[in-house]
Amino acid sequence: ALDMAEAVVDSGLPPAHVGLHSGPVIFQEADYYGSTVNIAARIAAHASPGQVVVSHDVVEASADVLGVSFEDIGPVELKGVVGAVRLFEAIPDPGTPQPT
Repeated sequence: ALDMAEAVVDSGLPPAHVGLHSGPVIFQEADYYGSTVNIAARIAAHASPGQVVVSHDVVEASADVLGVSFEDIGPVELKGVVGAVRLFEAIPDPGTPQPT
């Protein structure tokens, strides 16, 4: 997602707002549905241009991913989501080697 957000800007397109959440989805008629998709969309709506924002579930699932770190944004109320969702900004981590 970080590479994609950077590539969008480098190509001259308007900056992307990226939101990621992890969980079960429903695949039906070549599209994805469910609360996981809805929460990811709400997280993307919360992201600033060029920013990659993720849920705590994504941070936990990314524990072994090299080249990225996460800065805690804190709990955020998202439209249509019951309860606050703890969000993090994904940022490139120059202190870890990039996968080849």
